[in-house]
Amino acid sequence: MNLSGRLIDAFLALEETRRFAVAARRCNVSASAFSQMIGRLEEQVGARLFDRDTRNVALTPEGQAFSAGAHRIADEIRATLSDLKDRAALDTGRVAVAAPPSLGADWLPRLLAGFQRTHPGVALRLLDVVSDRCLALVAAGEVDFGLNAQRGNDLEFDSSLLFNERFFVVCPRTDPLAARAALKFADLKGRPFVQTVRTGSVWQQTQAWLAKAQVHDTGLEVTQFGTLAGLIEGGFGISIVPELALLLCRRPGLAAVPLDERQAVRPIYRIRRRGRTLSAAAQALWDEIAAQAPAGIPGRPARRGRRAATPARSG
Repeated sequence: MNLSGRLIDAFLALEETRRFAVAARRCNVSASAFSQMIGRLEEQVGARLFDRDTRNVALTPEGQAFSAGAHRIADEIRATLSDLKDRAALDTGRVAVAAPPSLGADWLPRLLAGFQRTHPGVALRLLDVVSDRCLALVAAGEVDFGLNAQRGNDLEFDSSLLFNERFFVVCPRTDPLAARAALKFADLKGRPFVQTVRTGSVWQQTQAWLAKAQVHDTGLEVTQFGTLAGLIEGGFGISIVPELALLLCRRPGLAAVPLDERQAVRPIYRIRRRGRTLSAAAQALWDEIAAQAPAGIPGRPARRGRRAATPARSG
């Protein structure tokens, strides 16, 4: 059975008007073509739906039974089309995004707040997760897209570079390193070091640098930058954090000093599943994120962020 929307519309028009000529005009077809449509509908459902003579058109008992379903189908189609129009106009929709906690400290919430003000009918969901988890969520379709320092497998993900952010050494204000304008990896040799979690992008990107610098691993490994800051302020060692995470490490007793190494930048990518179309709302947010990305030159350190986002510096 292949009941087209046109046949259901023809049924509803004839049910309402009870006149073949009037119903035909409503459906923009000739009277003979309309009569054929009703005949085809009755043939497909296997029952006579209308009793008609030269003066009257009335529903048969089977027509009355079919009427309830026809109205329900028509209502669902109208509701579906209305929902699609609202989605296309960004009057409704849902977007789920995964991003590292450092982006969620300041820049991303401000961007999402602006997007929400412009599109209040779009529901937003943000998951702050480490690098490996972000890739897993995007791959599984649990989020529409992710922001991540790891771009993932090119066969599985589409990715585009948003910006690069510098790395900073965070240390106690009383540490001699705090008086420096900038640091090299060699300046970290032998220093006790507090690590970030191994499933995160910071550890994955800096481990080779730190091994070469011969830092002293304290055995402390944390997920949250706030915990990292507490351990550093407590005298357990120093650490390296990306620029946008400095706000999470802001404490009176800490200082942040930039690493003056060309490779000491963390790239942030937009990533999505390859070959999958985003919803209208997700595509709009995807584009907005690119338009509002922090300043940065591909392959070069990003420009310094707002001073209020960084721990106090000595010297």
